Amino acid sequence: MALSETGERLITWRPVGRRRELRQMVAGVREAAAGRIGVLHLRGPRAIGKSALAELLRDEVCDEADVLVTTCGGDEDFTVARSLFGVDAVDALLTGRDAHARLYAMNELVVPRAVERPLVLVLDDAHLCDRATARWLAVLARRIPAPPVYVVLVYPCAERIAAEEMFAELSGALDTTTIDLGPFGEADVTELIARECGFIPERETVLTALECTAGVPEVTLAWAAKACARNTTPDVEAELAAWQHAWLEDQPESTRRYLTSVAVLGSTEPASAATLAEISPAEAEWKRRELVPLGVLTPDGCFRSPVLRERLLGALGTEKLAEVRTRAARLLTDEGRPQEEIAELVMLLPALTEVWMFCALRGAAREGTLSAELAVSYLRRVLDAVPGHLDTRQELAARLTEIDPSAAMDVYAELLADVTDPAVRASVAISCGAVALRAGRGPEGFRLLTGYLAEEGRAGRLAAIGPELRAQAEGMALANGFGGSATISQAMDRARVITSPEGRAEGGRRLAQQLARAEVLRGESLPAALGHLRSALPAPGGVREYWDVFTVPSLHFCGERAAAMTLVDEIVVAASASGDAHTRKLALATRAGLAFDSGDLLQAGQDAGAALEMAGPEDFCALTVLAAVLVRRGDTDRTEQLLHRMRTPRDAVEYGWALDAKAHWLWNCGDHDAALDMLQRCGREFDAMGVQNPVLVPWWIDAVAVTVRLGRLSAAAEIAERGADAARNWNTPAARGYALLAEGMSTGDVETLEQAVVELGAAESRLCEAQALRALGNALMHANDEKTARKHLRAAMDIAVRCGASMAADRAHELLTAAGGRVSAVHASPRDALTSGELRVAELAADGLTNREIAEKLYVTVRTVESHLSNAYRKLGAQTRTELAVELR
Repeated sequence: MALSETGERLITWRPVGRRRELRQMVAGVREAAAGRIGVLHLRGPRAIGKSALAELLRDEVCDEADVLVTTCGGDEDFTVARSLFGVDAVDALLTGRDAHARLYAMNELVVPRAVERPLVLVLDDAHLCDRATARWLAVLARRIPAPPVYVVLVYPCAERIAAEEMFAELSGALDTTTIDLGPFGEADVTELIARECGFIPERETVLTALECTAGVPEVTLAWAAKACARNTTPDVEAELAAWQHAWLEDQPESTRRYLTSVAVLGSTEPASAATLAEISPAEAEWKRRELVPLGVLTPDGCFRSPVLRERLLGALGTEKLAEVRTRAARLLTDEGRPQEEIAELVMLLPALTEVWMFCALRGAAREGTLSAELAVSYLRRVLDAVPGHLDTRQELAARLTEIDPSAAMDVYAELLADVTDPAVRASVAISCGAVALRAGRGPEGFRLLTGYLAEEGRAGRLAAIGPELRAQAEGMALANGFGGSATISQAMDRARVITSPEGRAEGGRRLAQQLARAEVLRGESLPAALGHLRSALPAPGGVREYWDVFTVPSLHFCGERAAAMTLVDEIVVAASASGDAHTRKLALATRAGLAFDSGDLLQAGQDAGAALEMAGPEDFCALTVLAAVLVRRGDTDRTEQLLHRMRTPRDAVEYGWALDAKAHWLWNCGDHDAALDMLQRCGREFDAMGVQNPVLVPWWIDAVAVTVRLGRLSAAAEIAERGADAARNWNTPAARGYALLAEGMSTGDVETLEQAVVELGAAESRLCEAQALRALGNALMHANDEKTARKHLRAAMDIAVRCGASMAADRAHELLTAAGGRVSAVHASPRDALTSGELRVAELAADGLTNREIAEKLYVTVRTVESHLSNAYRKLGAQTRTELAVELR
């Protein structure tokens, strides 16, 4: 590499590499020497090194052939021949001859000269050759005997058609070879770096250079110079883009138009770029083939370098770019391209001025494959141009529901004030209520919907809405009212004056769900609640969807626990199959609550954990259930962490569970008075809401147990009597069992507690059954019947262990020991349900070992491992190794 006057390196590329191509050209020269005259078409993108390769050929064969090189140009006859052989020599032959004779006379310049060794004629920019020279070369090729001449035609790929037409006669007369010269390959780059830097580079370095420079000789040389100077791997992306941009300046206008079209359109059909550039598809394809080797385009026709693309777009100027993008968007519209492709271009326009632009953005926003975020941006752009457009605002609210329910609610609320058509207005109100639930803004949704219904009633428009929409609106209003403690009482009052719908239309079913919910919260009439539920249940074999989740808790608290669990299982399966994550999350949290209330802490913890792991806002129901589960396992630290994460609950039952979990946590921490205060606060909060059903959150049973343990028997009796009064109105096995349990704990009456055990067993309320057995055992101990007491206390401990309730199991164990029972200490956890063999296998499976690896590690058969693992799955309620690991934590 040369040095400047200041001692700096100069980037002056000398021929390097191209060994394969050079060998092919030398072979052609030697074949010509043997009498097989031929022609070589050497083509490639501009500045790829075609001329340099011709120079390499001259150096390589200088001892065995005469090489004449010229650059074509000029329209005068025999301009190129004069450049090759000299003006005087050519003019001497041409003078005084007609056109036909001149062609044959020109042979006299070649034949004598090629007697001793072959003659190589190199025509650079051959597409610019004058026609007279091209015709003469064809005549020379047909001369008999043919002189040993080898013709090399050098031209850019883009000029292929012109060059082939110019020399069609010559190529048809001789053996023709074509070399398409592309960017440097790995060997060429290795040689260039070695020459410039003075060392053989690692292959990784060579591949990096190829990636950065696309193998363009000039850019590769610059890369090598920088790598040599800095001893680092330089970044020449901008330099490559600059070279490519400068290269484009020398290209035909059609090439620049084509690339500009590709830059504007981005990734789309090649035919579209050709149409926008106003060239034929065939020409566009040849240009693409030329541009791919240079690293300008990728093989699929997109820009390789964002920098170059931005430079091309920036060079157009703002006004011109907008005009081209508008034409491109129209073109795609005319071609029937997907709305999303059109919308991408429309979004880049500085202003939306035509109807088709709005239609493109709205059409794209409706595409199911488009992300909600992108759809929202499209619709907001339309509204920027046409503020207040009702249909677009509805579409915006619908897409916002997926990503920002609170923002969607605001849009729906504004729409409700502007829409006048009764049916459309009803639909907007219902949608507003739905997103209010998802956004946690139930009280606002309740006030908005009840205000809307009142306004429609005053205006006499309720009849125009129709019974179905009206039922949906009423049901949605109640659902929102029950979604916040501030409006639960108002929602229950409203439910009292609503007539139960007839038939099984969707709106009627939803309203019936909420009317049943109101009855369950009030706790006044079990038959009325069951009547509403019969109307709310989905048809056998029918679709199970989001709104059916609201039926599940009501069924459970009405004593239909098996039916409730079956329905929620069906909803989980249906939501999983349809990919409805929102419904599946809600259903899992609901099932966790049912399992907890029934005493199945293992299932409750598993479902609650699964719901909390799902994407989206944290589910409060799942959070409270998990806290309630952990506190009964004695996990005080994790319970405290969950309590800190709790926000203000929306549902009455969730609120009660949250307070109950806090009370148990305070008791475990030793603050017994604070625990009692928390339980009594739950009662006061329920009274303020108007919630009187004693089975929803049996805080009063825990309050009785606490006051008894604190020795406050009169207070315990008062609480028990209050709960019993409410339970008489709600005649389910659970209600009867709770009442008997509270009375038995406050009085110590053995017969009452025995009845409580029977009722709670029938209700399948396992934790309360264990509590009743423990209280019965304690009462029998006080009656000096320790033998019978031990039987009940052992049963209480077994149930608590199976439920996974460590604290309850430990309490039963303490009493059993006091009654003279001999049993080792227990710590109820999922692991306690497993045998030692099952536990070893389960732990290894949870660590990720395969069945065969476990068998080899434990020296047992694979069948034994499968048996132990199957039992572990069944006992822990797990279905995968991941779930197994969660349960064993």
